[in-house]
Amino acid sequence: MAKVTKIARLAPITTEGAHPSNASLRDKVASRLARQILSGGYAQGALLPTEAQLGAEFKVSRTALREAVRTLAAKGLVESRQRAGTRVLASEDWNRLDTDVLRWMGEIEPDLDFVRGLTEARQILEPAAAEMAAKRATARNLAAIEEAYDAMCAAKLTDLDACAVADVAFHVAILRASRNPVLANLGNVIGAALMNAFRLTTSASVNYRKTLAAHGEVFEAIRMRQPDVARSRMQALLGIATEDLMRIADAGTSAPKRGGSRSS
Repeated sequence: MAKVTKIARLAPITTEGAHPSNASLRDKVASRLARQILSGGYAQGALLPTEAQLGAEFKVSRTALREAVRTLAAKGLVESRQRAGTRVLASEDWNRLDTDVLRWMGEIEPDLDFVRGLTEARQILEPAAAEMAAKRATARNLAAIEEAYDAMCAAKLTDLDACAVADVAFHVAILRASRNPVLANLGNVIGAALMNAFRLTTSASVNYRKTLAAHGEVFEAIRMRQPDVARSRMQALLGIATEDLMRIADAGTSAPKRGGSRSS
């Protein structure tokens, strides 16, 4: 008989005296289960508890529970089979760029493997985007990049959220400034993923002035319409982020502490 992963008892879904719709309950249950799956509370390949067990834990109907499971299945987190139960799928099946999945990931400790994969993808895409931006950026695009860079400079190092928000805005603004419709829309998708990544790498940077200066150099190359320079400077900037990630991996760290320096 397949083994069911055991985790700490979950708090019931509270409704505070209201009469929530099935959709509302479904979303709450899906969110709770998804965070448990993404954080490893339910191991990959493990069976979820039965409907009766989960219903008792969450204090919700089987209808709401089944709808929640269907939501997770649509995002590649689980697979349900009649008489076999609901099983957590392998992480490579998870749709990590789904907006809901990204939001759930943002509510748990950052995933080092995902951040590493995101960094590799950025090394492929962002230098090209910076090069295109240097050729194509409009005055409005340049203003958006500059505004984000100014926000990075103004953010207090102890305010990790402010640092991360400004950093994400900087990189997304460059993707949009490429004037490539695919890269521009990609910024809308990976913005949340970048937030998760910056939560992990921010405090690992050992030289804040170096990382901030590197952002400024990328912006200056774009502003001065120097495509090759913009590409190389973005590569250098992402190299700093890679060094920070390697430092975290070597130290066995899974999440940053509040405060400290930040990286790209």
